[in-house]
Amino acid sequence: MPKRRGFTLLPRLEGAQATASRPDAQVWLSASAGAGKTQVLTARVLRLLLDDADPESILCLTFTKAGAAEMADRVHERLGAWVTLPLADLRKDLFHLCERHLDDDQIAKARQLFAKVLDARGGGLRIQTIHSFAQTLLAAFPSEASLPVGFRPIEGREEGQLQNEALADLVAQAEREGRAGVLDRMQFLARTLGEEATRNLLKRCAHAPDVMEDLGPGAEARVRRWLGLGDFDVQAKARAECADAGFDLAALQAIQNMFVSAPGVRLQGLGQRITDWRARDVAERMASLGDLLKAWSYDDGQLRENSAWIPKNADYLDLVRPIHAHFLQLRELLRLDDTARRLSAALSLGQDYARAYADAKRAAGAVDFNDMIRATVRLLQQPGIGDWIRYKLDQSVDHILVDEAQDTNADQWNIVKALTEEFFAGAGAKADRARTVFAVGDFKQAIFGFQGTDPEQFEGAGGFFREKVEAADLEFQPLTISQSFRSSQPILDAVDAVIADLGHETMGLTVKPELHKSARQGSGHVELFPFVHSDADAEGDIDTDVDGDAEEDWFSASELNWASALAKKVRHWTEGGLYLDTQGRPAEPGDVMILLRSRSDLARLIVSRLYEEQVPVAGVDRLRLAAPIAVQDLMACVRFVLQPGDDLTLASLLVSPLIGWSQDDLLTHAAGRRRGLWAHLRETLDREALAPLYQLLDMADRVTPYGFLEAILSGPIQGREKLIARLGEEARDPIEELLNAALQFEMTRTPSLQLFLDWFSRGDVEIKRDPSKPENAVRVMTVHGSKGLQAPIVVLADATADPDNKRSRDLDWITDDGLKLPVPRPKKDALTGSLQSSAELQDRRDRNEHWRLLYVAMTRAEEYLFVGGALKSKQVKAGDVGVDCWYARVRSALSSLPNLEERGGGLIFAQKAPRRKSPAEAKTKPAMRQTYGTQLCRNGP
Repeated sequence: MPKRRGFTLLPRLEGAQATASRPDAQVWLSASAGAGKTQVLTARVLRLLLDDADPESILCLTFTKAGAAEMADRVHERLGAWVTLPLADLRKDLFHLCERHLDDDQIAKARQLFAKVLDARGGGLRIQTIHSFAQTLLAAFPSEASLPVGFRPIEGREEGQLQNEALADLVAQAEREGRAGVLDRMQFLARTLGEEATRNLLKRCAHAPDVMEDLGPGAEARVRRWLGLGDFDVQAKARAECADAGFDLAALQAIQNMFVSAPGVRLQGLGQRITDWRARDVAERMASLGDLLKAWSYDDGQLRENSAWIPKNADYLDLVRPIHAHFLQLRELLRLDDTARRLSAALSLGQDYARAYADAKRAAGAVDFNDMIRATVRLLQQPGIGDWIRYKLDQSVDHILVDEAQDTNADQWNIVKALTEEFFAGAGAKADRARTVFAVGDFKQAIFGFQGTDPEQFEGAGGFFREKVEAADLEFQPLTISQSFRSSQPILDAVDAVIADLGHETMGLTVKPELHKSARQGSGHVELFPFVHSDADAEGDIDTDVDGDAEEDWFSASELNWASALAKKVRHWTEGGLYLDTQGRPAEPGDVMILLRSRSDLARLIVSRLYEEQVPVAGVDRLRLAAPIAVQDLMACVRFVLQPGDDLTLASLLVSPLIGWSQDDLLTHAAGRRRGLWAHLRETLDREALAPLYQLLDMADRVTPYGFLEAILSGPIQGREKLIARLGEEARDPIEELLNAALQFEMTRTPSLQLFLDWFSRGDVEIKRDPSKPENAVRVMTVHGSKGLQAPIVVLADATADPDNKRSRDLDWITDDGLKLPVPRPKKDALTGSLQSSAELQDRRDRNEHWRLLYVAMTRAEEYLFVGGALKSKQVKAGDVGVDCWYARVRSALSSLPNLEERGGGLIFAQKAPRRKSPAEAKTKPAMRQTYGTQLCRNGP
């Protein structure tokens, strides 16, 4: 039999991989980056099938749809290949799986598995996301789960629109019913937090409806009790103690006189602060206690005792200490009262909004992903029907495999626990059948805390299943695979050095991880570029402050220089300047992956500079649908037919690829007009010259939005061809996504162009490109988006970003009663009690994830890893990066490695293997020059 084209044999399973794939083993596997966990998962499924497990009895739960699709493809492709594979190759595959490769019955079984899976009940193997499993289960029991019959899942734009509609309905209902409290709280939060922050807070409350209900009525009373205020009237106390009779007026007068009569403008100015405060009424005094305290204390409230800042009077300190303590305590009490008011308003409004959003979803017959998980947990735990459902599931599931287990949250683990409840309960209906649990994850790669995941659940679930398995007198096997089939040894050495420099506890690890070993032979290169900075940034560059109240919204000179330099480097690499020794060929654009910590403007700037250098680039992995020029041109067609008198829209349309005028053509035909542009053109040009515009107007009243756009793209105007010819292949995805958006709109609304334009303009649509799709172009994406991907050349392009300059504006407040409430994060000086402990816990977890994100970023690289970035203004003034920047930690770690080379202000850690020539190179010319750090630094920043 001929071997399938492109077919490769399975790699040999050895050590922990072989043990983890055993069909009868209960396994808790920790697999480091690049350790081949998908290979192990696939091998385990194949071995379960070879061990006579029914296909429908195997349930694989993955984290993403892409992961589920990849695993399903691997299994089905392998089973399909086995049907016609030559006997010798099939024996090798089974041998590599540690199966009985010489057994004729096993050979025959392997050839029949593909048909067995296709004929299995329920569609065969169940390899799906946990959300997909939950949706399937809930669809069978919607009423029991208290969900609308025929419910549909929502996400993205539709979810955002439903949230906006729920908020508008809440306001309208409050106005109709005269509920002034709702409106007052909303206005108060909008003033104190800002409109966008208030919306984000309400969304967080809407995603935690159970907690909002558990809070119950009287949120304000509970908040004040948790903050230690109770029924105490802080405002009344402050009014009394700010009045002249409420404090030692004589002492304050004496302090004032000491300052005013002291020599020097500085001390006299401090005395004026006291004078000004005393001249105010009581309400103004309460509001300006901070001004008074600054007369004798620092901003943090510490009393100044430096002789340069105090009057030279022996009685001064004895007088000021009790006055300072009095007013400082009063200011802190007022701050606590203000915090209580803000949190009470946020939680009360959050309760109202969570109910409004739940009602809106119920009316629309929609559920979000969090709803599905919560509803599934409730359904499985519900007395009566829950017992019966668990029984039916137990009859059909014998083997559960959980992928990306470090990102599985508590509710999702509760589902897995419910499914395996009878697995280890002793002899029963399936006593003669092996039933197994398999989970694979890596604590070091837990980076989705912003989605509510908690990697500690991975360890907790491992402990739970260990108890269950060992109680059933079975062996529980916690295994670790640290060998990488992705990265070269120098890159892994750099990774281990970073972990050692940080300390494994800093990443949230309880046990020191094993050192990484590479299964690949060949070169490896880690280079730390000199960071880019510009003296022009020392003034006027706005950076994020500690509390996150300011945000830089333009590019600094450093960022502009860095993006340009990086684009030039990439062009040099992909034009023969970098050779991939492990692959025996020069680097190409598709070999380069540029990673950033967040999807910021810097990503778009880098893409722009790559375009300028004529380097093929796939664009940012996600972008707003309204941003691409192709989409703007198509929407200009919609705007024109709805409002032909809009001169700006018409002018933009005329010079777009769809019409094809040049700027000179527009100037020639529009100059000197005395009326609207459309009226002027109709008078001065014949109908044939304006034929495309007349075609657009003719279609406007006769077709739906999708039909209108498709006619432009595929009809006589040939818009798709023109747009791609002018803008390149990167325009194709946005065009298709716009058509998908039009179809989505027509499914739920009246399909008119006017309504479509309004719908499109009211919300953002994100295009999510598939970064794993083979394409010979540079990929620019976030580290989160790169999870599961790899590239021969990886650049960490914003490694100089300081995490201390970006603090979350949100807080999960763990109260004294154990509730975990979504609240706005108070300022640092307002944190107290459980608020402070919650903030410290959140900061610690965020910082742990910051370092795990670096681990994920570094381990995407196969042969080359480059680290660099641009300094912000505060860093320029300091002359260096912050101690917790990725750049600083990588620099510190590399310094501990042997044979480190310093060149051009940067650091290089490399291992050179004998270079393999490509076949074409060997025939045509001598080996191309080998350029590493020297050439890069010469062209570098």
